[in-house]
Amino acid sequence: MEKIGIIGLGNMGEAILKALIKAGYKTEDIAFYELKKERVAYIEGLYRVFSADSPEGLAKESRYLIVAVKPQDARQTLIEIAPYIDEKNVIISIMAGIKISNILSVFHRPIKIIRAMPNICAKVGEAATGIAAGKGIEDEELKDTKEIFSCLGSVIEVGEELMDAITALAGSGPAFFLFFLEAMIDAGVKMGIPREKSKAMSIQVIKGTLKMLEEEDVHPSILREMVTSPGGTTITGLTHLEKKAFKGSIITAIEKAAKRAGELSSWL
Repeated sequence: MEKIGIIGLGNMGEAILKALIKAGYKTEDIAFYELKKERVAYIEGLYRVFSADSPEGLAKESRYLIVAVKPQDARQTLIEIAPYIDEKNVIISIMAGIKISNILSVFHRPIKIIRAMPNICAKVGEAATGIAAGKGIEDEELKDTKEIFSCLGSVIEVGEELMDAITALAGSGPAFFLFFLEAMIDAGVKMGIPREKSKAMSIQVIKGTLKMLEEEDVHPSILREMVTSPGGTTITGLTHLEKKAFKGSIITAIEKAAKRAGELSSWL
């Protein structure tokens, strides 16, 4: 593997770096650039990875350049590296909502670009990452990119037209799920269960359910029917959720998140 550069060492940038090192990538084959000096010191001290003095310096040295800055910082970052990117480089953007065409508009020439959208679960090696390849990407380059993100969890290749949906489903999904988990915990507290015990019980319910889904390999609706007895407690609760359009509300929330992802391209 040729050198990998990471621009932006926030939560996701650090998660990628940590996953690469854990997977066996050599630290001398990885470099990064981060604007915040205290963050640079922290990353260098913890991971023993080289820090470039500028985005341009990192671009010159890296075959695969992962751009992990916030969408609102995209234009300035891309302008800084543009003169140093040529046919040997592959830009891997994990910037939400920033389309390949947006990036090309800054470079004013054909370059190799892959969009990737991992989620925060990368911090524990269980990310769901969507990948979309731009024009000119060679099979080996796509393979290398998939290997990079496989260090973070599972990888699914899609067309770029689905990347906003991937951003909403995978990127925002953990927050929606955690919101539901909070409600479960609070429900337990409301009914008199001490908060820590309600939290432990709710988390175990989720863990057990997910493990059943994996091992049984059936559709979620099948497992739901297994715990929904005629005239029982579960159907009573589900009926209330249906009256409140629970499923429809979740679908709408994800659709709205996807729409917002598309609007982020205006920052570039």
